Amino acid sequence: MTIEPASGRHLVGILLAAYGLTAREREICLEVMTGHSTAAIADRLSISPHTVQDHLKAAFTKVGVRSRGELVATLRPDDPTAKP
Repeated sequence: MTIEPASGRHLVGILLAAYGLTAREREICLEVMTGHSTAAIADRLSISPHTVQDHLKAAFTKVGVRSRGELVATLRPDDPTAKP
């Protein structure tokens, strides 16, 4: 058996699940964390920008944040590029 630290992406996945986000909300949060705009996320996921915003609003509520910057800072607290 080998024990090693979990990767950042794995830890983010655990955090997203712990906040009770749906699969689509988690997917959109990951897109936001990579810096994609609403329009880019909509294009990448073949959904409307309005739907992206709806999922983001739900994610913000579940995570307890009010902006994309806060979302990223909460999900990646040790990331020096994250903006609160």
